[in-house]
Amino acid sequence: MKLFTATIGGMVAALMLFAVSIAMAGAFMPHSPEVRLDGKLNCPWVSREGGLVYLHLAVSAQEIERRGRLPMNLAVVIDRSGSMGSEGKMENVKAAVRGLIDQLRQDDLLSIVIYDDVVEVLRPASRVDDKLILRRLVDEISPRGWTNLGGGMMEGFHQVDQHCGRGYVNRVILLTDGLANRGITSQDELGRIARRYCSRSVSLSAIGVGLEYNENLLMTLANSGGGNYYYLYHPRELAKIFQREFDLLSTLVAQNACVDVTLGRGVRLRDAIGCELAHEGDRLMVALGDLAAGECREVTLALDLPPGIGTRPIADAVVRYATEGHADRRSNSIRILVTYTGDAASIDKHRDWDIQAKADVAVSTRKVEQALIALDAGRKDEALNVLNDARQTIASSPAAAQSGAASVIVKEQASRIRGFEEKIGSAGGDGARVKKSIQYENYKIQRQR
Repeated sequence: MKLFTATIGGMVAALMLFAVSIAMAGAFMPHSPEVRLDGKLNCPWVSREGGLVYLHLAVSAQEIERRGRLPMNLAVVIDRSGSMGSEGKMENVKAAVRGLIDQLRQDDLLSIVIYDDVVEVLRPASRVDDKLILRRLVDEISPRGWTNLGGGMMEGFHQVDQHCGRGYVNRVILLTDGLANRGITSQDELGRIARRYCSRSVSLSAIGVGLEYNENLLMTLANSGGGNYYYLYHPRELAKIFQREFDLLSTLVAQNACVDVTLGRGVRLRDAIGCELAHEGDRLMVALGDLAAGECREVTLALDLPPGIGTRPIADAVVRYATEGHADRRSNSIRILVTYTGDAASIDKHRDWDIQAKADVAVSTRKVEQALIALDAGRKDEALNVLNDARQTIASSPAAAQSGAASVIVKEQASRIRGFEEKIGSAGGDGARVKKSIQYENYKIQRQR
């Protein structure tokens, strides 16, 4: 009887261990093959007093077999205000749009919206049939007036939304070279509009040309809209950007992707870097937007842990997204565990230095943001001081002393920040260009793009 009881006890223990391993592998629920979620902590062992840890989430869009790309439902929204007549901007816009038209198929939908202080639908959303007529329409666009960016954006959303949910890849491509000075101009309000359409799988990419547009606004629109932000100093690069957008849309495997994170008891969010985030109690919704095949998006969450003992879960996560014909797809789910200990040596022994390095870089991008805010306000010396502090902090990270990738990651970021300092220090009258270029590079580092 004792032997039987011992055997049963061993079986139960084995089953419990197997269940835990399944949970950590994300196999409790069936999941779809298009997207994979991975998560690691910089410190999987922590002090019994709790404290700050960094959770690194990596969302990978898988290469999947597909006979051809999905049909596209695109709205190109073009700023035709007076300033677009300078430096060859409008001619380069026309060339880029003509190049896009040449790549579209008859089953694609295209609408063209132009705006100054008046919003005009040059071509309502319809199939791409006579490309010669389309090219002629584009050729007739000429600059004039002010900049009702909000009105143009909303009309672009309206054109795409009419056919949303019918097996298309839905995207608004918004282009401007100036400030929104007519209609809705509030950054928060325009961001809310973009976020609302993104939740319906209509995404937005924003392209800023030259030095006069509001980069803070366009970054907000791209982040809220689930698309991409681009800064172009030279308008001749527009054709490359339109090509990049076309290539990404041609291989899209997930729309409106969002990491659903449920925090464990007593765990608190301190920061979320590299994402658009909504927070409801212990549930975090990390919006990623659209994902193309082979694309990987990385997010860093700074979490405050409560005191504890033993091993306990601190977060569960899964990616929700949409695909053609499926409004609610899910990736594998993951469970993040920490082990509490009173032994400081065990904490360092189990530290993941690659994740630590990525966390250090993420934190430094927040410092770069602070410096750019100071620069925007005309406080150049303060901006340089903040960058200097950020560089010294990351250069002195223990990850820099490690071998392999961790050292490379932090040293590259320290060098990058030094470059930012040099640009600002020698900017002179070219401050707007320097600020936009630094902000764009920092945006790409945060978003892993």
